[in-house]
Amino acid sequence: MKYWQYIVITVCLVFVLKAPTTEAAGMASKLAGRIVLSVQENGEAWYINPVDSRRYFLGRPADAFKVMRELGLGINEMQFQEIAQAGMPVEGNKDLAARLSGRIILQVEKNGEAWYVNPVDLKKYYLGRPDDAFRIMRELGLGITQADLALIHRPGLSESINEYSSYEYKKIMTERGEFGADVMKISLKNPSLKIMSLTASGADCKAGPCPGKGLASYVFPNKGFAGVNGSYFCSGSNCGGANYFFFPVYDSLSGVMINQDQLKYWTTGPLIVFDTQNKFYYFKDSREFKSVSDFESTHGVNIQAAMGNKPRLVENKMNVLIEWELDKGQTSGKFWRNAIGYKEDHANPGKGDLYIVIARAATVDDLAVIMKAMDMDYALNLDGGNSSAMIYNGEYMVGPGRNIPNALVFAQ
Repeated sequence: MKYWQYIVITVCLVFVLKAPTTEAAGMASKLAGRIVLSVQENGEAWYINPVDSRRYFLGRPADAFKVMRELGLGINEMQFQEIAQAGMPVEGNKDLAARLSGRIILQVEKNGEAWYVNPVDLKKYYLGRPDDAFRIMRELGLGITQADLALIHRPGLSESINEYSSYEYKKIMTERGEFGADVMKISLKNPSLKIMSLTASGADCKAGPCPGKGLASYVFPNKGFAGVNGSYFCSGSNCGGANYFFFPVYDSLSGVMINQDQLKYWTTGPLIVFDTQNKFYYFKDSREFKSVSDFESTHGVNIQAAMGNKPRLVENKMNVLIEWELDKGQTSGKFWRNAIGYKEDHANPGKGDLYIVIARAATVDDLAVIMKAMDMDYALNLDGGNSSAMIYNGEYMVGPGRNIPNALVFAQ
């Protein structure tokens, strides 16, 4: 029987994927072919496929065995015998083993047995039955933090944790043409949802550099399943006379409105608020909000999260962008642009859907057109450009970007 007659179990993975950031691509390249264990969760195991640099969840023994078989590469028996087996006192063909480093190889001229070529020692390990494969993978696994694991993408361009949230990369058609965008949807009807607006400083930020940290440092310690970078921050002459500044943000952990004085004296932009029942409130002018105590006494509820930023993009389904609020970079620079939008459920006022949108190659006024095309009732601009970062289900969909002074985090 000729070689071509044998069944070769292999998978051709072809995806039209977003270009990863340098940091994300570097992490995937560094760990290509490795089995990693998420040490900050439950030691969950993932296989970093060197073919597509994506991570595959190994789950239970049967799941792990299935992944290994589906991603296997069939090789002929002569090549197979040249690779040294673990535990045997031979080196084998190191050049061949290096070329197959991290791959799952299948003995197609035998019974299709699966073996793993360990990148660390360039030896082959027999995967055997599901329990054997699972044991081998855990023994050879490398511990990894959630923040580092988040840099490595899963296969595919969309996913959903449950019926209350989803992520997808999509094309949005507008009056200005088509824009690519990362879109995360969060339903406020989720009975387990917790919304947090968080700051790195925990205090007003005007006298010195605003502390910042990566989005993962906001999301994972607070058990978040999703998060996005928050409001603008600036320094020097761009801050309206202050040395450093960012917009008012309610710090959900301390229960304090950071930079509260800006509600009245500096920021006349919009403010979004969520009470502890996840109900959405929109203030077109932050001066209308007045203070946390005034809001809570007026509405008879407690605040859970709040964030202000400029400019407002959509109000009551209308594009309300005010051109004098934009600088030249915002009107002409085609960068990543971030927005948070809200679409009302008229049967449940205030409990509709949130949309986190990161548009590609867009100006801020393009962003307003995009949010209107998506039929948002309200939308407000977030910081974009190098600050752009989005995490969903343990993965950086965008970013990580630079360190940021505040973020919105969604947990269950």
